[in-house]
Amino acid sequence: MSTEYTREMFALDGKTAIVTGATGGLGSAMVLALAKAGAAIVSIELPDDPPSSALKQALENVPVPFNTFSCDLGDSAKLRDCYRGIWDAGIVPDILVNCAGVIRRTPCEDTSDEDIDLVLNVNVKACYVSTQEFGRRLISLGRPGKIINISSVTSFQAGFNTSIYSTSKGAVMQMTKAFSKKWASKGIQVNSISPGFMDTTMTAGYQADPEMIRYLMSRVPMQRLGNPDDLQSAALFLASPANRFVSGITLPVDGGFLGK
Repeated sequence: MSTEYTREMFALDGKTAIVTGATGGLGSAMVLALAKAGAAIVSIELPDDPPSSALKQALENVPVPFNTFSCDLGDSAKLRDCYRGIWDAGIVPDILVNCAGVIRRTPCEDTSDEDIDLVLNVNVKACYVSTQEFGRRLISLGRPGKIINISSVTSFQAGFNTSIYSTSKGAVMQMTKAFSKKWASKGIQVNSISPGFMDTTMTAGYQADPEMIRYLMSRVPMQRLGNPDDLQSAALFLASPANRFVSGITLPVDGGFLGK
């Protein structure tokens, strides 16, 4: 198999990827992979998002267009307006990565209404609305496309004191199946990636607890936390021409956690 053939299978030249949560640890790693494969990047991010400058700097030496649109993803009306702004700017979509997410750690009996609303609005509703707006645009243009949602191993096994987060990620996995079932016949492939325990700010609480880390490592056959870069190949495959017949699945990237 030639190098040229391999490149063609994974090349994204001329494609445009819209990414929510692009400035986070997982999001920025996937953005970099898509950009290096040739995709133009559209980042939907919070207004005055501090990590945004770091993402721009990381992409400075990657010769692809990079545009940002500001939006509070917890407000679905504003998110729909944001997509209208993207379409009005003449951007033609090919790939969507729904990576924005938040987590709250409390016992089930102590989870507040505010935390329930926040986690479900960002992790579930924003993902649904983003997928809906993206898919509507593709359908109106008669174009195929690739949608990648970010779920979690907690989609399969609930985590400790993360009941509302686990609930939200279970919903994302089912949402992925539902949209795929409806849109696969239109050439729109919808899949999700299920990260395991990753070395990001979201797991800082776990990492600060030696007993918890020992327990987690006893559950992960590869004996380490995941790195955001570990998601790059999964995202690139699902977004690329190499993925011609995969839709509706959730791909674990978890060091063997779910297989143990």
